[in-house]
Amino acid sequence: MAPGILVFIENKDEKSFFDNLFKTDDFPVFETHLALEAMQILHDKDIGLIIAGSVMEGIKGERFKVIAEKIRPGVKTVLIGPLSRENNGFFINTDEFKDLIRTSVKTEHVLRRELGDSKQLIFALADRLLQIFGVNDRYFFNSDHLVAELASKLASKMGLEEELVESIRMSALLRDLGKVGIQLQILEGTVRLNQIELTPIKEHPIHTIQLLRQIQFPWNLDLIISQHHEHYDGSGYPYGFKGRQICIGARILSVADAFYAMTTDRPYRKALSHDKALEEIRKNAGSQFDPEVVEVFLSNIKEEPNVKTSDKNILIFEREDNIAALIKLSTNADEMQVYHTSSSIDAIVYIRHKQPVLVITDIEALQPEATSRVSHIVLQMAIAQERKVLIITPDKDYPKIVGGDVEYFSKPIDIGKLTHKIHELIAKSPAAAPREPKEGLTGKIEEFSLPDIIQILSLGLKTAKVEIEGDRGSGKLYLLNGKIVHASVGNLRGANAFLEIVNWETGQFCIKHGQVTDDVNVNASTNNLLLEANKNTDRELTAS
Repeated sequence: MAPGILVFIENKDEKSFFDNLFKTDDFPVFETHLALEAMQILHDKDIGLIIAGSVMEGIKGERFKVIAEKIRPGVKTVLIGPLSRENNGFFINTDEFKDLIRTSVKTEHVLRRELGDSKQLIFALADRLLQIFGVNDRYFFNSDHLVAELASKLASKMGLEEELVESIRMSALLRDLGKVGIQLQILEGTVRLNQIELTPIKEHPIHTIQLLRQIQFPWNLDLIISQHHEHYDGSGYPYGFKGRQICIGARILSVADAFYAMTTDRPYRKALSHDKALEEIRKNAGSQFDPEVVEVFLSNIKEEPNVKTSDKNILIFEREDNIAALIKLSTNADEMQVYHTSSSIDAIVYIRHKQPVLVITDIEALQPEATSRVSHIVLQMAIAQERKVLIITPDKDYPKIVGGDVEYFSKPIDIGKLTHKIHELIAKSPAAAPREPKEGLTGKIEEFSLPDIIQILSLGLKTAKVEIEGDRGSGKLYLLNGKIVHASVGNLRGANAFLEIVNWETGQFCIKHGQVTDDVNVNASTNNLLLEANKNTDRELTAS
């Protein structure tokens, strides 16, 4: 239905004239002679046109027009002076006037609808393009969409005008486009950056504005995007603005952006829990964040606990990210979180700590990784953890794995059928509650033997410390770039210690990545050590 007409006229004859003029038309007519009631109608109803007397009791028409446009931006107001009479009739061609008003209201309605449709198309295109840009980004996939949703909800809660809410939403989607061209090793670095390396990152809001200036958006995005890294106390960038110098849109976006940054895994740290992230935002109110925005944010999060990414995590384990990219482009973070890795050890860490509801692997693509045995270890780990497994096979006749909750999908891949299959499997599997990350990767030797652990670390050229607690004592191994450089257990050191530890069949292990030692006591190659361990095992079996 077209927007309605508000007739705000005090004179009874004039009011009756306009009521009768429009009573048979297909748009609603609301009439009153009370100023407060007129304002309430404007607030509650979709009004496209106001016909008001030039002088009303308690308020002038011009003043009412100003107030009306604040209540409903874009509304048209026609001020009508006292109408003269001749032979008890008004000097007005009612049909022409009626057509003029009807055309005005309907045209405004059509324009508003078309503008709304255009805005939704722009939002959808921006969101989709960001998905395409982010398919290879394992840390930031679709967080722009989530930040935009939260920021626009905060803006609405604060009573901001619809156009400003839309500006904040679009700014949230596009805010980091200026990072295009910044070296990947800087964006995904795991060490603290120096001031020279930080410069391009601090300039990315300005680069974003420069990229977007060629596009005629129906919103003003410049201020929000350029200031969303400013801090309330003036310690932010790029300008060092403080307090109310920072526009309200940027102050809102800053909080939403920080919340999702803290609750998302980064290369240099694990995600904070929901509660810890909220505590950090509360603690930084007045320094990094606008206290008023923080207050609204904390209330909004309590009222809407579902403002978060999906807890349905899936792991894509393949050498390239072909299947992962297809799935990411066919889904969003509200449906599932997609993680891709080609590393066996990373896959095992993810299965243990994130407990994905589904593990997907392209068995054909993994063959060249080393041997199919390594990928088989990952699949057995997923099965042992009671995760659902979907194996992409070259054809329907590919050998099947016995045991576990395993499903198969044969090539060629139809992405529509594949995503339907994934949704079907996820629906059957309740999301596992993520465990709090522990220091290191832990497990039982009975489930995951030490030779398997060493082989995977060696293949991945990992630097790590492996601690072992068994019935025979406590031991430790150090690997540097995949090569064993230290082994110790009890009074044994070096190769003898390794040969003692490696065949333990019961106990606990803990892998701590990145740890090194100065005590290098193993010079033999890792492969030779493993071969020697196998020979010892064979001798023991023969002797028995």
